[in-house]
Formats: sequence, C-alpha cells, structure tokens
Amino acid sequence: MSKNNEDLKRDGILKVDLVMWTLNGEKTLPVVLRRINSIIPKEFVNKKFIVDDGSKDNTVKIARNHGWSVLKNEGHGISDGANTALKNVETSYFCSFEQDVYLADNWWTKVPDLILSKEKVAAACGLRFLPRNNFCFSIEPYQLKRKDVDFYGGFGKTLDNTIWSTEALRSIGGFPKVNYAGIDTLLFHFFELKGFTWLVNYDVKSLHMHQGGLLKEFTHYYFYGLSLPEIYKQLKNFDIYKNETLSAMFLRFAKSPISSFKMALKMRDSRLMFSYPIIRLFWLLGYIRGTSSTNL
Repeated sequence: MSKNNEDLKRDGILKVDLVMWTLNGEKTLPVVLRRINSIIPKEFVNKKFIVDDGSKDNTVKIARNHGWSVLKNEGHGISDGANTALKNVETSYFCSFEQDVYLADNWWTKVPDLILSKEKVAAACGLRFLPRNNFCFSIEPYQLKRKDVDFYGGFGKTLDNTIWSTEALRSIGGFPKVNYAGIDTLLFHFFELKGFTWLVNYDVKSLHMHQGGLLKEFTHYYFYGLSLPEIYKQLKNFDIYKNETLSAMFLRFAKSPISSFKMALKMRDSRLMFSYPIIRLFWLLGYIRGTSSTNL
C-alpha cells in the first residue's frame, strides 16, 4: 500500500479505481453506470474505465458519455478482460462491476468497510439477486438460507460488485484463466491458500439484470456446468475441493423434482417446480460436455 493511501485510510478517505469488463452491454449499461456514479462519491474515485471485448453496439459510446475511459481487452473473455483491468489499476484498492449489476443503495457504505476491517482481506462484496419476475429468482435467496450448509464458504463471492486489494490479487498471479465461468470459485480457494480472506456482506443486495429471456437464463447454468471440470483440473494439485463425479451430477438431476418441491414450499414460489429441474438438466449437460473436453 502506498504512503498516500495509508494517509487516506487513516483519515477515513480511500481513493479507488473503478473498473468494468464489457461486451455489447448497451441495454443495461446506462442505468448501471449512472447508479455507480451516484452511489460512489467522486472524492473517492481515482479513475473509471471499462475494458471492452469488441462490442458491436453502443457500449463504448455510452461509457465515454458517462465519464468512463475505454481500454481494449488484451485477450478475449472475462479472465483476460479482468487481467487487462488489473494491469491498469493505479490504486491500492479497486472496485470491479459487471455491466448488468445495479448497485444496492448501501453498497459503498457497507462493502469497502469490510476490506479495511482486518488484515489480509483480499476482497469484499455484497450479494446480487435476479429480478422478482425472473423464473429463477428464488434460487439464490434459497441458497442464502443454506449458505453455511451447502457452499464451503464460497456462497456470494462474485466479481461483479467487489472491492479488491490490488496487492493481494497481484500476489496470486491475478485473475485465474477460465474459459467460461468459475473465476470467483478459483479465486476464493487461491486466496485461502495464501492466507487471505474474502468477506461478504449478506445485507447488501444488488440487482442482477440478466437479459435475454428464460432460455438465456438456463444457458448461464449450462456454462457453469461446462466450467466445473476445468475448475477441478486447476485445483487438482490442492486438497481443498472434492471433484464431483458424473454419477453424482446425474443423481442431483434425478432428485431435482423432489428438491424443487421442497424449495418451492420453503420459498413459497411455485416457479421453482419448473425452473430448478431444468437448471439441473442444463448443469448436467454442460458438465458432460466439459468432461469430454477436459482431461481430469
């Protein structure tokens, strides 16, 4: 941490860079950027920039119109975009956002405090939930109720409304290279190996404005499944993660109608009877495809 930022920290003021990786985000970007600009006071911001992955719409123009500079992704995809951003960060702490996450009112007043709350905190974030009219809305609130049972401490840790210790992130080699999804999962474990923690404020709830309809929503879960074998392969040398077998994934799918019934009762949301089994199916199909292309 630089002396300048030590002084800022001691005085209760912290300068941060704001970064975002984008691709064809014009539908949500205007409201998302206006929200960030209104939530985070100017006196705390060093610079704001997006790393664009070759958008064909008005993403770049919108960013510039809202006071954000634009860099070109030096590679392709989120991993490369995030590392391009990290390379250009100047401050000891920086914030990353995704183009479709509308920040909660209390994000700035709650989340940065976590990363300054104790030593060796590498990252801090809040939660984000889908709109209530989304058929998959109740999945994440249900997971929140069971976070201490199901998720090995990893629930809620995402890249899209997060403040980072630049030094800690660079010390582990930056953002892991993942082709589809799961960067956050790998980071969580890599931080743990180095003695860092990643904190979540479960009372900060931003809005995840997924676009593209129900099929696009299910496709997200396909990519999660597709990424699992790749994640397991990267973690193979560390005794920190259990490799889930194809039979276990299939069993989860086979039991999903029963699970969805229990979830629907718990959350009082009958849509789960429809959405959860399909989610498990797409997850399974992605996992099968990922396994066939990954040598575990």
